[in-house]
Amino acid sequence: LNKYIKFSITLILSLLVNDNVFSQQPYGYYKDVLKFSHYFNGGSARVQAIGGASYSLGGDISSISLNPAGIGFFNKKIFSLSYNSKNIKNNSFFIGESSSSQSSLKDIDNISILLPVKNRSSYFNTGLSECPECPKLNIGLSFTRIKDFGNDRYYRGYNDNNSIIDYFLYDAQGVPLSQISNSEPISGIGLLQEAYDHYLINPDLDLPGSYFSFVGGFPLQEERIINEGGINKFSLSAGTNIKDKIFLGIGTHIYFINYEQTRMFAESQYEILNENGVWESEGILDFIKLNDFFKIKGNGFSTSIGIIFKPINELNIGINFETKTKYLLKEELESELETNYFNYYFQPEDTTLGNSISGTALSVAQYNFTSPSKFTIASSYFINKYGFISADIDFINYSGARIQSYDFNHYNDNQEIVNLYKSLAINYRFGIEARLKKFYLRAGYNYLTDPNRISDNINNDKIKKSIGLGYLSKGINLDIAYTSLKTDSRLSSYPYPFNQPFANFSTKVRSVIMTLGIRINNR
Repeated sequence: LNKYIKFSITLILSLLVNDNVFSQQPYGYYKDVLKFSHYFNGGSARVQAIGGASYSLGGDISSISLNPAGIGFFNKKIFSLSYNSKNIKNNSFFIGESSSSQSSLKDIDNISILLPVKNRSSYFNTGLSECPECPKLNIGLSFTRIKDFGNDRYYRGYNDNNSIIDYFLYDAQGVPLSQISNSEPISGIGLLQEAYDHYLINPDLDLPGSYFSFVGGFPLQEERIINEGGINKFSLSAGTNIKDKIFLGIGTHIYFINYEQTRMFAESQYEILNENGVWESEGILDFIKLNDFFKIKGNGFSTSIGIIFKPINELNIGINFETKTKYLLKEELESELETNYFNYYFQPEDTTLGNSISGTALSVAQYNFTSPSKFTIASSYFINKYGFISADIDFINYSGARIQSYDFNHYNDNQEIVNLYKSLAINYRFGIEARLKKFYLRAGYNYLTDPNRISDNINNDKIKKSIGLGYLSKGINLDIAYTSLKTDSRLSSYPYPFNQPFANFSTKVRSVIMTLGIRINNR
């Protein structure tokens, strides 16, 4: 369609649609529920090999950050180190074209130390060598990577429906020229001000608050989205053992969030359909490049209490509750816009347009995010000394998450959280381990449910499958796990009400985790 026809349509619809939907909050804060509360638990290679089903297991260093009651099983000092090598492959589909990208991540996944503080012989100075009725106390510290944001996605395709210029025009309708042309940055319309300075949108002097563009071609669009950072969890936990039947634990957890996203969007090869039905270059605009830089950093705090009890020697039953995590977060957002014209002469301002680069002012906001609590029940059944079967179930109220800030109106985001997310979401995990003398074979299945109540055509269920191998001697243990995960995601090039362009991604993540544990002699 001719740009002027499009302009008329957008002008009419702009009177009917809320003008603030796109410009005020390009990154809806309600999405933090998925970003910061929807993840698999971290842990040692052993725990990841059995699908994370360890809340009733005990005797693994991962209990420090999961169910602290499990550290009551230990009677030796333990030091553990885990390393994760991850390969990520993305396939994209955008307006009829397929693309692919690949990246790899290598990181320390877990560092843990466990120290017995009290044992049964040290509680009473009675001259007796043992006090079998007395509990013992263990303290554990761990630093665990629980979520990686690292990813590198790419898509491209010819868009015969619209351009990002159409989005700028749509978002600009009704905004006074005195604001868009202001040399001082104005919150919420900074990118529109840059589009105006680059002559991508121009004022219609006969219709105040209306804008047009002299670029009418349809472009090749491509974008690279690079995500970096992760969520790390520092845990300090204590666990006690009463008669080898009841194990109690309490933990405190500090979360560290570092999320960074760089979006590098580009349009080029603007073409129009000539009278003979052949696509040809419009010859006005060479390319547009828009780079967005988005960061969120902060930390949060939660506590957990857990219990594991043994009604019979072969059976463990575990219960754990982790409180809501209260985060204090700071976000930063800025954009850089570059345009390159074919030395186009713009007569109304008697200027010849070439290359131009400029950026928006840095936008900063602080806010509190409260992540939902989690209640877990679990059980493990041991088959003599040949191995075990273990299973966990989580119950999470995602609709209980909350946003609060003095820098923006958080009411709409909280309402979206209540409307969009489930009040009861159930995750489950199960795993098996078989013992062959000093060697162990493991397998697991980990299901993370989609917290959305309303489908957005993307299934956010996540299923991680795993296998592993372990070796245990008197002084060390060496474990290796292999996990596979396939996810789908959808990303919009820009918010636009007519034929909005979407890229669909299929992501495969393959990880190899290795854990070395060292046992230090202790009574």
